Amino acid sequence: MYDLIIIGGGPAGITAGIYAARKKLQTLVLSGDFFGQIAKSSRVDNWPGEPEVSGMVLMGKLEKHLRSFEVETKTGQKVTAVKEGGNLLPAGRRFPPSSFIVQTEANEEFSARTVIVATGRNPRALGIDGEKELVGRGVSYCAVCDAPFFKDKTVAVAGGGNAGLGTVFELLAFAKKILLFEKAQTLPADEILQERVKKESRVEIILRSELQKIEGKNMVEAVVYKNLANNEVARREVSGVFVQVDSIPASGFLAGLVDFNETGEIKINPFSCQTSLPGIFAAGDVTEGKYKQAIIAAGEGAKAALAAYEYLQKK
Repeated sequence: MYDLIIIGGGPAGITAGIYAARKKLQTLVLSGDFFGQIAKSSRVDNWPGEPEVSGMVLMGKLEKHLRSFEVETKTGQKVTAVKEGGNLLPAGRRFPPSSFIVQTEANEEFSARTVIVATGRNPRALGIDGEKELVGRGVSYCAVCDAPFFKDKTVAVAGGGNAGLGTVFELLAFAKKILLFEKAQTLPADEILQERVKKESRVEIILRSELQKIEGKNMVEAVVYKNLANNEVARREVSGVFVQVDSIPASGFLAGLVDFNETGEIKINPFSCQTSLPGIFAAGDVTEGKYKQAIIAAGEGAKAALAAYEYLQKK
């Protein structure tokens, strides 16, 4: 049995692993990879000590730091459930569980006295005609992964937030023209990113617009969108569509175990990252924290690991 299992390999999970190692906790980190959402960013300029670095390079440095400690890691692991390991009492009464069992898609089980959930968020689909059918054939949710396939092409980006503008900057190295669609009257991205994108002549910003349909037989050929100001519908030919409209917390495997807010984010004590179930902690973008930033996720990862150590010491 481990002292601590950390689920997730982004900034929150990695930082939690580093702090757990410093406290000499017997720790297992389970993750699909060590990328996190930040690895999809072509440029990160708000990480202290790294004025300008790609997300992939930054995550590589974080992973290397984690592996410098004696922390057991298992990648390619998708967690499907976390269950209490015991201490249930009659008549609905109970003590905090003495252990937890973490189950994976590969039907493996791992047990630990505490758990930190740092699984982040997953991209939200547009849910429009043609999107699902053309995923991998022009529809993408990751510019870092797929931008090189659109050299000298015209592409569309759905979403004008930080993630959407990050996608635009990644595509600028390859695409001939980029159509940026945003439902709001102004771009909801950071001012510094807005200033940069507005200087790019190959970027056409289409505000108050909503994609209605993605057309194409074998590959993406065009998008149909509505002008939300006058309800007029228009069509533009594109070779690709990059979706960055929103994201959803990757928390479904905890259903029925801890408390969530109305959007599925895990409720935590902001001082300790403790969830509603003693022994389970959560950190980063999967929680109800207001600001979704990598540096905040890392800080919460450190806080969660220290709180888990304190919890074990008290027990």
